[in-house]
Amino acid sequence: MRQDLKGAAVIFDLDGTLIDTADDLAASMNHALGEAGLPAVAHGEVRHLVGHGARAMLMRGIEAGAGRAASEGELEQGLKNFLDHYGANIAAHSRPFDGAIEMIEGFRRRGAGIAICTNKREALSRLLIDTLGISAMFDTIVGADTCSAAKPHPAPVFFCIERTGAARSVFIGDSDTDIKAAGAAGLPCLIAEFGYGPLTLRDQAAGAFTAYSEAAAMIEKLLAR
Repeated sequence: MRQDLKGAAVIFDLDGTLIDTADDLAASMNHALGEAGLPAVAHGEVRHLVGHGARAMLMRGIEAGAGRAASEGELEQGLKNFLDHYGANIAAHSRPFDGAIEMIEGFRRRGAGIAICTNKREALSRLLIDTLGISAMFDTIVGADTCSAAKPHPAPVFFCIERTGAARSVFIGDSDTDIKAAGAAGLPCLIAEFGYGPLTLRDQAAGAFTAYSEAAAMIEKLLAR
């Protein structure tokens, strides 16, 4: 097998890009809201609350359910209830998007480094990947709490590059947060159209795809620049 991608890295966002986690996140958020005596948020709405980490997602959920800003006490207790439930049910429904794992395996065989750069906490990210049985595919997992800042700050992207030892990289994401983080780190960003968003900066991305069967050729083209 040719090793033509040694020195290159493909960096993935996690939720909504690599793994479809919306149903498990929704179940855990609604568990926390229920414990607080607040109404549940529709699962479809949760897709748009993902991307800035559990605290921000829960804050929006409380605001949506209560019709007011969340207090600090509500947030702290709600976050505990959310994390306890999510940790115990992290992959009840979550699965990699179709074609993602096969594409990653192909890039790994050719020598590319593979990283995850997410605003999910690192421990939960590793638990999810371990539970799905795919941890061996990733050279590093950088979460919101791994380094000094979370996306859209470029620090976690730079950390992925450092850990993979890559001279050239491409970022794969699904939201404005990913486009901003990749851009700040000087990387091209490809967008998964099936992801969770929000996505208002699409014109700043290097491209977009609707399925992983389309993505490999796009990634290769960007790595060849």
